Amino acid sequence: MEYVKFGNSGVQVSPLCLGFVDLPNRVEEDEAVGGVHAALDHGINFIDCADAYGQHGEEVLGRALQGRRDDVVLATKFWVRMGDGPNTGGCSRRHVMQAVEDSLRRLQTDYIDLYMLHHPDPNTPVEETLSTLDVLVKQGKVRYIGVCNHYAWQMAHMLGVSARHNWEPLVCIQCRHNIIDRVIENETIPFCERFNIATMIYGPLGGGLLTGLYQRDKPLPEGARYGRSKSATEEECGENFFDILDGLQEIAGGYGIKLTDLAYAWLLAKPYVTSVIMGGSRAEHYQALWDVVEVELDSEDIERIDELSETRRYRPFANQGMIQGAPLALNWL
Repeated sequence: MEYVKFGNSGVQVSPLCLGFVDLPNRVEEDEAVGGVHAALDHGINFIDCADAYGQHGEEVLGRALQGRRDDVVLATKFWVRMGDGPNTGGCSRRHVMQAVEDSLRRLQTDYIDLYMLHHPDPNTPVEETLSTLDVLVKQGKVRYIGVCNHYAWQMAHMLGVSARHNWEPLVCIQCRHNIIDRVIENETIPFCERFNIATMIYGPLGGGLLTGLYQRDKPLPEGARYGRSKSATEEECGENFFDILDGLQEIAGGYGIKLTDLAYAWLLAKPYVTSVIMGGSRAEHYQALWDVVEVELDSEDIERIDELSETRRYRPFANQGMIQGAPLALNWL
């Protein structure tokens, strides 16, 4: 496994990141733990989790990492409401300091390598959030900080505030990106390239649309995500979707690989992609991807994929409805 530099940090991570979302909630704990160990044995040193990933996600991961914690760059997140009270979610100092202690306890570790805002908080000034995260870094409970699902301008605001107060800056963003959802190429990626912000890519298979299960003029797979909602199906499977899919299948066939492998290989070939988060509900879903890092696409095929999916650059920004950003902290001016 060849490791890559993580943005402005000195950390080296694997180009594939183990996403610990579905696995601990879909299978028995022994299988989930075995999946983590198999990933580590194969050279994966990057694992992504969140406090909101199921009832026991962080707890299962914590048990899986006993005796191997130092081998892992461990990422987790906060923001989601974790209780019934009004202060059990968001990015306030009160919640962040409680959330990090809860995650440390569940993960059975005394430090988190990468701590990320899951979403922006429209109720908390970024000064409050960033000053709190800076304290956590100084305390040694957190090594680096990042964001998920933010617009480029929101990250720019945060970097500016951090620079003004000499606080710890963001080092990464986690965002959705794949062949049929390329909107982040318009602003997010140029911003990250300009300021050397690492990118953690989730949703590489477009919610299952790039698995090869969806075919033209055939019924949607039973239980398929986009088969449950007519509006979602029309949105995702419209806009020449099957023309794109036919072209991708042809390219994948030329390499003798599956469509899923091509989707990952296309992302890994992009210089702006730092690490791609693997999703799966069973350990074998991950194991089928171990060797995708060895797939090398010709530049002509990368350009062809880009041309096939060009219209997919102009879509709503995925998983982010809050466009206004955090309120101003007038007492900090």
